[in-house]
Amino acid sequence: MNRFKLLLIVLLTTVGLFVFSSGGFASEDLTNVITVNGNGIVKVSPNMADLSFAVVTEAADAGTATTQNANLVNKVINALKNSGIPQADITTAGYNLHPKYIYEENKSPKISGYEVRNEILVTVRDLSKVGNTIDIAVKNGINQVQNIRFYVEGNMDQKIKALRQAIEEARSKAEVIAAAIGKKIVGVKSATGDWYNDSPPPIILEKRMAAGAGSAMDTPINPGMVEIRASAQIVYIIQ
Repeated sequence: MNRFKLLLIVLLTTVGLFVFSSGGFASEDLTNVITVNGNGIVKVSPNMADLSFAVVTEAADAGTATTQNANLVNKVINALKNSGIPQADITTAGYNLHPKYIYEENKSPKISGYEVRNEILVTVRDLSKVGNTIDIAVKNGINQVQNIRFYVEGNMDQKIKALRQAIEEARSKAEVIAAAIGKKIVGVKSATGDWYNDSPPPIILEKRMAAGAGSAMDTPINPGMVEIRASAQIVYIIQ
């Protein structure tokens, strides 16, 4: 192969690569689009409540404090089960055993006893029984009522409704923008969406009482409303 033929082959190859490359750039997506976000909110009444309790005991030695605590916790659990709360809805949320100290000036800390804290989380599926459940727990050994968290279970219909609201809001925004710039929507390039529950914050009770000290419910509790929120991001094609 002479030098002329070799040069011709190189030249043709270079031209071919240039044409291919130019075609690649020509296929680049230059579609006009509008990107918008939408939000939806649906408010519903809660149908579930989580009650946070604690049994706190103190004794001169760790063994006695632990035994006393276990006896009270077992009594509370049995009373709740007898009232209709399933075992599966009564769970241990935390457990702590620690020494208590006496601090005196110019002396090393001295252990004065031990404290055991056993935290219990109780799920109530009938909100009309929240007050009664707290009363039962307190009368049988609970000496700290910490908070109540209300929320919704089984809310798929509300989630779908909220997401539809978010999509409708996004579409309305896109139509306003398109009209303002003299364009119209002709399609959708991409779309994403999500939903989540925005439950009211826990009601902090912080009631501390001696075991068996009457009712913990001094005033009615209003759980408020749970908000089901959804968001959508849609990229519309315009022309």
